[in-house]
Amino acid sequence: MYINKSLLILLFLFFVICSAYAGNIGRNVYGVYSESLTGVNFDTHTYCDDSVRMWPDNGMVISSMTTGGVEEGLVYVRCKFSTSAACWLTLGFVNSSNESQAKDMSAYHNGTLKFLVRVSSGAECASIYIGLTLNGNTFFKPLNDLVGFSSNTINKWQEVSMALSSTTSSTINYDNLGKTSSLFSISSTRAINDSSFSLDFDYIRWVKPNTTTDPGDFSVKLKNLSNNSDVSTSSITWSSTTFQQGWRVAEQFLEIDYDVDSSTRNWNVKLYTNNGNKLRNGLYAINNGKDYVMTMCWRASEKALPYTDYNGAHTLYIAQGHNSTDDYDYLYDSGSSSTVFAPWLYMQDLSTLEGAPDKDKDYSTVMGHKKGGNSGYHAYSGKYDDVSYNGYYSGSKVNLYLGANCDVGGLKYEGNIVVALEYE
Repeated sequence: MYINKSLLILLFLFFVICSAYAGNIGRNVYGVYSESLTGVNFDTHTYCDDSVRMWPDNGMVISSMTTGGVEEGLVYVRCKFSTSAACWLTLGFVNSSNESQAKDMSAYHNGTLKFLVRVSSGAECASIYIGLTLNGNTFFKPLNDLVGFSSNTINKWQEVSMALSSTTSSTINYDNLGKTSSLFSISSTRAINDSSFSLDFDYIRWVKPNTTTDPGDFSVKLKNLSNNSDVSTSSITWSSTTFQQGWRVAEQFLEIDYDVDSSTRNWNVKLYTNNGNKLRNGLYAINNGKDYVMTMCWRASEKALPYTDYNGAHTLYIAQGHNSTDDYDYLYDSGSSSTVFAPWLYMQDLSTLEGAPDKDKDYSTVMGHKKGGNSGYHAYSGKYDDVSYNGYYSGSKVNLYLGANCDVGGLKYEGNIVVALEYE
């Protein structure tokens, strides 16, 4: 059963004269290995406050898995242990040289480390430990002693937790958490005799104390494009200079955040117009009984636009392309070097989504968490349920930019846009 909470924003279009990266440490829920949460950054090309690396060592072998009933997103990690010696895996912060460094995680003191784990047998579990590295000291706790884990539960996901406090170990204190280098470690204390033994993990996150678990909590803010300041009204406008100028971005954008520890509950944030007609997929005006429509589009980005990275420029310029092979139109970033990458998605009306297949509903999903499906934020038009090119990046906080095809004008255009949170 789905419960829906929505924010209705009335958009008016008047023709009147009128990249900085912030670290994610300190969020209520900090994603360590998660597709649906904002947190760490695994991108080796981009160094930032949240840059991390996963090191398997001394015979540990890891692989990214996409089968076997994934609980969070589309992938998880499978660990195979050395049969000749103790081995380990560390997931920790790195500096610009990809070397280990410490970060201040003291905001999570008295909070909880949570993750999903699945084992192929219980016989070897007594030799598996979960740890952290704080202030140069590595602390390990037996997997068998963690809350929620049972070695008798085989080939099934279990949600396991460890208190980030002195109740777990004297090593875990406020000062030591201020110098955290390893956010999650797995270690075997000896050679694992069973070569077929595997341990899977997924959905690792650090959770602040007293963090809400109400899946219905989400935040939507309207901000000015020019200076990122909050807007007190609910109106979104386009400058008069966009009149009959093709696709143009609005003067305001939406900041959407889902900072909730919702376990493995399915949730998603959808964006659509609610104008009562699938052809009114944007702003519309009625003149002499005829509809005039400014088709809208949207783009979700973790970073504030515009910015430049190793892939080149990411801008607020929009152009329409056409795929002649499959005969469809798409919207690309005309300020970038690519004319085929499609980060702008067409707005759809609710009347189009009602009764539509899941893959069509997914097109209007801004971000979310789906068991065994697309999770994170929808960054470009990709292939439905394709792990490599599904169009999603990890994260649950985005800037949402709105565009409109301003080739028409001369009338007062308006429309209803809905930002809706759906959860089970």
